[in-house]
Amino acid sequence: KALTLTMKPRDRIGIVGKNGAGKTTLIRTLLGELAPAGGTVTLGVNTKPAYLEQGREDLDPDHTVMQEVASGYDHVELESGRLHVRTFLRQLGFADATADAKIGKLSGGERNRVMLARLLRRGGNLLVLDEPTNDLDLITLATLEDALLDFPGCALIVSHDRWFLDRVATGILAFDEAGVTFYEGTYSSYEAKRDASGAQAARAAAPVTAAAAKA
Repeated sequence: KALTLTMKPRDRIGIVGKNGAGKTTLIRTLLGELAPAGGTVTLGVNTKPAYLEQGREDLDPDHTVMQEVASGYDHVELESGRLHVRTFLRQLGFADATADAKIGKLSGGERNRVMLARLLRRGGNLLVLDEPTNDLDLITLATLEDALLDFPGCALIVSHDRWFLDRVATGILAFDEAGVTFYEGTYSSYEAKRDASGAQAARAAAPVTAAAAKA
């Protein structure tokens, strides 16, 4: 099924569907890692993607949290202003002792928080997040939700977490039996529209089914 999708500032689109439906392929195509099978992908002149992949495998276990997030810089340039990296990490829930700890000593949830901190530090006005809530603790999940709600750019979010999408999504891009369809609103709104559409289709088919059974 053909899809035309245009994003504007503060659009946060949740991408949902079964495993293997093509969600990650779509993301890789939008990022230019794969050529589209048909049609075109056009990035705005000033569009700067920032990608949080599902694997989280590119952290250096011998770096401290400070080293990994700072990447040689002392300050972070955010929309709200300039912050020292350590102050930035405190805002994301990293105590000073944790900021000086080696990546290899961190828990899975803490490593995910480092990935989130590094992504936000790098900037970008198009966040592309592949299953960002996997293994997140509640503090980091709340931080991610707040960061997305305050983010002035756009976000594409692949997720199976309906509660997270209800909190942050302004639209849902659904991969299902009908193809790929865009719905305005949260996940709950999408689910209600999907169920109503399914019920309507069932009612339309009912008289035909009854007549066939009688015959």
